[in-house]
Amino acid sequence: MDLGGTISGLGDTLKNINFPANKDEVVSTLQDSNTPQEVIDQVKNASQDTFNSLDEVTQAAQGNQ
Repeated sequence: MDLGGTISGLGDTLKNINFPANKDEVVSTLQDSNTPQEVIDQVKNASQDTFNSLDEVTQAAQGNQ
């Protein structure tokens, strides 16, 4: 699955999140917006429990955390 568009669209999906945000809040928002499970799993499996910015979420979604 090509997730490039999904990952680039995270800014719109997470526009109402106030950073820093905990992982549960980010995952819940992603689930509510029908984000592909693969992206949600990457964020769930990130080593950090708090995301300080959209960029950190994006990095996690790409599997870079």
